[in-house]
Amino acid sequence: MVLEYDFDIVVNEELEDDAGSERLDISVARARFRHVKTAGALRAASPKIRKIFQEAGFDLDSTDSNMTHGFYPPRDGTERERILRALFTNIRELGISGEYCGEFDFHRFIDDLKKAKPRAGMQRHVPDWTPKPRKATPAKPERRTVPGRIGFALGLAVILFAVLRYLAETGSAP
Repeated sequence: MVLEYDFDIVVNEELEDDAGSERLDISVARARFRHVKTAGALRAASPKIRKIFQEAGFDLDSTDSNMTHGFYPPRDGTERERILRALFTNIRELGISGEYCGEFDFHRFIDDLKKAKPRAGMQRHVPDWTPKPRKATPAKPERRTVPGRIGFALGLAVILFAVLRYLAETGSAP
């Protein structure tokens, strides 16, 4: 399965403090993957991999975005760079060798990061697909239907009547 590793920056208005239920009124920018399957692949990775991403600023949830694959909003550039720097710092410090990544592919993730470009106003183009209904093939009955039987009988009667009339005209009547 090929995953798309595009992500968007989402700003959370409130953040719950780790010490208790005290809420801090600061805005925190977090990165969320656009696709549910990619976020699910990250959730299925080892706890160390999840910790590396979460400490860098990634959420394990997905976001509903209309951006096209390979592009991100230009306004997200600075936060995106900050989160990616923190991610690569965490990877260098903690290391990922030998950790279970599951379907999450770091090489494809890095390739998608390199190819991503800022683009304003690009909407995702997903055509509405509706399956075409199949035409039902009529089942052929083993026996003839009633109208078919009547038609066959009338045709046979006309032929028989024409043969008898011909024989009567020629003088050889049965």
